[in-house]
Amino acid sequence: MKLNIKIPKIPKITIYGIDVIKNFLFFTLFIIITLLAIAVLISPAVSSYKKAKKEYLKTKYELDTITLSYKEKLKELNKLKSKNQKVLNDFKKDFNYKNFKLFSSKYMYITSIKEINKTTFDKNFLKTTYILKADIKSPKNFYNLVDALKNYKNVIRIYFPINFIKNKEDINLTLKIEHYKLKDAQNALLKAH
Repeated sequence: MKLNIKIPKIPKITIYGIDVIKNFLFFTLFIIITLLAIAVLISPAVSSYKKAKKEYLKTKYELDTITLSYKEKLKELNKLKSKNQKVLNDFKKDFNYKNFKLFSSKYMYITSIKEINKTTFDKNFLKTTYILKADIKSPKNFYNLVDALKNYKNVIRIYFPINFIKNKEDINLTLKIEHYKLKDAQNALLKAH
């Protein structure tokens, strides 16, 4: 037995010579193809955008955290820099024999200061070693000098042992001192900040 199914014929409706039903079917087909194209082409781009946005937000959070940490460290550095400005300035100055003799004249009479050597210390500093010979009235004057050196305009280090030799009313003193100064490149770096 044969089934005879008749497919109804689509009526032809025209307005100003345009077949409305045929145009409606083409328009529907166009919309379906456009939606498929969006799903196939744009959907992966949206997915990749979301992934990139997530990565961006993660990176931005890390940047904000590091920036905050940097600002705190910079604030702390500037605070330390202002607190220790005298010492930083002292590292920039050359050693002056006459000035040191004048400074120490309150405590002792320096008979000679002799430079022994100049070396690099800890990559950034120049260390100059001197042998100092002086006459003092009492050992207390020497220890007063050691205490006063923290206010001196250079960074000076005194090495122990110190040779004290009694000579009539005075004490002959022989000691080794070191002067520390920043290298020139480092000086330029500090001036830039």
